Amino acid sequence: MRNWWEAPTLINYWPRDIDTIMAIDENGTTDLKGIKQKVFDNLFGLGQLPEEHRWFTITGVVMEKAHFPSFMDNITTLKNAYWKDGKFKYKNGLKKVVLHSREIRKKEGPFNPNLIDYEKFIVDLTSLINNTQYIIYSSSIDKIEHIIKYFNPFHPYELCLTFIVERYCRYLNERNKTGILLIESRGKKEDRQILNHLVGLFQKGNSFYPPTHFSCIKGVYFNPKWKDNGNTYVNLELADLVSHPIHQYVKTNKANRAYQVIQKKIYGYPNIMGYGLKVFPKE
Repeated sequence: MRNWWEAPTLINYWPRDIDTIMAIDENGTTDLKGIKQKVFDNLFGLGQLPEEHRWFTITGVVMEKAHFPSFMDNITTLKNAYWKDGKFKYKNGLKKVVLHSREIRKKEGPFNPNLIDYEKFIVDLTSLINNTQYIIYSSSIDKIEHIIKYFNPFHPYELCLTFIVERYCRYLNERNKTGILLIESRGKKEDRQILNHLVGLFQKGNSFYPPTHFSCIKGVYFNPKWKDNGNTYVNLELADLVSHPIHQYVKTNKANRAYQVIQKKIYGYPNIMGYGLKVFPKE
């Protein structure tokens, strides 16, 4: 059996000896090359800075094993209430509905108001997100300021990911608990790059923490949206639902309704900056 640190690997179960899982999702793009060219052009009055692509966010949702069964039951009940057996006929076949933030906001696919009572669904979904027990760690980067400030800027994904992993490990070490990282697969090349970064971090540490700080992490896994049997990875769904409101909050500095629902879940609330929420580059 291949070890998780050798190549990107998926996982279909909650390991017996693991106390928590941090599911991770992202918003925005990691592109720096295009942003750098736009910044250069702007200096000479040749173009405008791309505000819509300025921000990148990574969010981790930490759930204790004891809270997972009730969450699994509740999310299954929600799906069954709006779709027969909780399934929808996607382009690639009949599968369990994925609670995908973008499709929900756009009212697309299974979330078309012609198919479900959309307003009632949003009320029920909001209740699920609010009543589920989890902790949020999130990190965002202003790519324009990042490029302006640093001659050789760090990769946005790796920088943001490192922050939430550092904080997650602090949480685990303080409680003498173990955890794994669950990341939505982004493609073979991208998954390999992320895995290499994390393995290097765990083995060597960084300028802030020694390798022992990260020894509480017992695995890193990369899962798609669906299992082979058509079921979903519900932890990843929750991370997707939570990440976008934070991304919007960081971009606009305005707390919309979705953000107001989850803000108390962010570690350190109400003093979240630098604890459960990090914005790069720092002042």
